[in-house]
Amino acid sequence: MGEAPSAVVPVSRRLRTITPPPPFLGWAREAASLDGVDPELGLAFWRVLRRVRAWAETPPGERARRFGSGRDEARERLGVACAHAPALVEALGTFALLVRAPGEVEPRRLSEACRQVHAWAEERSLLPVAMLFAEAAAYADPDDPARANDAGRMCRRAAQDERASSWYHRGYGLGVRRQDDTETIRAQIGYGNLMKDLGQYDEARKYFERAARRAINTGRKRQAGEAHHDLLAIAAEVGTYAEAERHVRRALTYYPIRHPRLPALLHDWAFLHVRLHIYAPAIPLLDLAVQKVTAPELKTLFSSTLAWAVAGAGRRDEFERIESEAVLLAGKHQEHAAAALIHLSEGARALSLWGRAELYAARAVDIAAMRKEAALEGEGLGLLEAIMNRIGVPREECAPNPDRLSALTQRFQARLRSLDAPRRRQPGASEKRQHPSTS
Repeated sequence: MGEAPSAVVPVSRRLRTITPPPPFLGWAREAASLDGVDPELGLAFWRVLRRVRAWAETPPGERARRFGSGRDEARERLGVACAHAPALVEALGTFALLVRAPGEVEPRRLSEACRQVHAWAEERSLLPVAMLFAEAAAYADPDDPARANDAGRMCRRAAQDERASSWYHRGYGLGVRRQDDTETIRAQIGYGNLMKDLGQYDEARKYFERAARRAINTGRKRQAGEAHHDLLAIAAEVGTYAEAERHVRRALTYYPIRHPRLPALLHDWAFLHVRLHIYAPAIPLLDLAVQKVTAPELKTLFSSTLAWAVAGAGRRDEFERIESEAVLLAGKHQEHAAAALIHLSEGARALSLWGRAELYAARAVDIAAMRKEAALEGEGLGLLEAIMNRIGVPREECAPNPDRLSALTQRFQARLRSLDAPRRRQPGASEKRQHPSTS
């Protein structure tokens, strides 16, 4: 995905370059992905997915006559599903219409119903379920770049890298065709994050920088903040202090006051300090980030980084208290489990708890290999080698410029306090739901 093609490029040529959606995942794998929900609800979801797929593959004029079997049973199961998930009554009503009158369902309405299930599942950290319905939404409304990008994001979070790549490329192409800069930028940021997950940092930087430029040039400051946040995340892993500070300041400048990713931005900035053995200043930052985050998979990561920081500062009792919670969370949520276990291993290594350090590092390598997280797998293997050779960690360092760090910390604290402040609502205004990450 490069910059948007010139306006003089023929529309027909653009249409030919749009990446097709990936093939369906397969019924058996989908059924296995629904194991995390109540069996009755899971069966209803599975049947819904089958109908949505078949509906999407059928020409509009043939839908009414091809969907005539099993209607009573299907409606009965959807009624049972309402009892298990009352928050999804509206979406399940649309699925009931799909059963009763498939020729009358509009693509956008069916896609929105699938998106509602996707959001419901994501809020409950049911990532495989969320991924299936994000993809279903994209199949139901195949011309919407937002749905393609949603599918890419959920596939990336579920470690379905090839599928994520296809959806992001499709989202980019559809965004360019529609002249939708917001979704074009989302696709660039999402694909950059996919490259980062795969350890291709130079490639990731390229897409984040393109996204940041496009966002600034089109007046989309929020997305510019997201791109600089992701550039910070790379700098925190493999970059310099100066590079990271530049990006964190830009992200703070561009992010809206109440941006939901502010706790993650604080964590990523603090993580840089932990990686550089600047433990003491990182601890209050991480403690604040842990307090503010709500998503359990992110709390897993943030808690593990805090455990590493307190261990580096020599606080064994605090490490063991935080360690127990982080281990429990990592066992429940695999999305950041490999990174969290590496952090716990580093903490145990800093305290010369070699047995624990080896156990955590070995488990991290296994999870990273299973999820195809190449960068984390390599990091875990290197850590295992250091542990086997009993190589300790360098002594604690001081921050390069304590005054600048203190001022930035105060700025973060003020911004994070605003997350707890009651919102002012204009008369007649409606709340819009926001996701912690849109890429």
